[in-house]
Amino acid sequence: MNGYSDWLESKHSERVWLDNAMAALCQFATLKPIRRSKKYNGREFKVYTYGNYTEGQSRDIKYLSSTYVSHRKLQSKFREIFKEGTNPCEILWEVRRSLSDYGEFYIYTFTPLYKRGWIAEVHRPPLNRTIEIEDIWET
Repeated sequence: MNGYSDWLESKHSERVWLDNAMAALCQFATLKPIRRSKKYNGREFKVYTYGNYTEGQSRDIKYLSSTYVSHRKLQSKFREIFKEGTNPCEILWEVRRSLSDYGEFYIYTFTPLYKRGWIAEVHRPPLNRTIEIEDIWET
């Protein structure tokens, strides 16, 4: 996971994503996602969008939307890392996309690498603030 990135970027917004079986690195800008409801195939579900840094020293925040399953697992990891005395926004994470165990949708899995992140705390938004931005979901 060193030296390359599979992030795909929107041409119209700051949104990023991975295709199936892709992996990349990120550093979270904040811990609190932007939440919204979305309809797909006649069903409504929640989408959790996290602000993160996707490359080196760039301070540009990109936005990754995830399902409830990915969000819940990520929040559990954040709590574990805080208990260890580390700020989850200080470290790099490996992100992978794969088919869920249920086979109906894709999920992201996040693995903390415990390597120092690219962006220092002084240059990041407050830890628990939701990042407000318009039209990050445009394709």
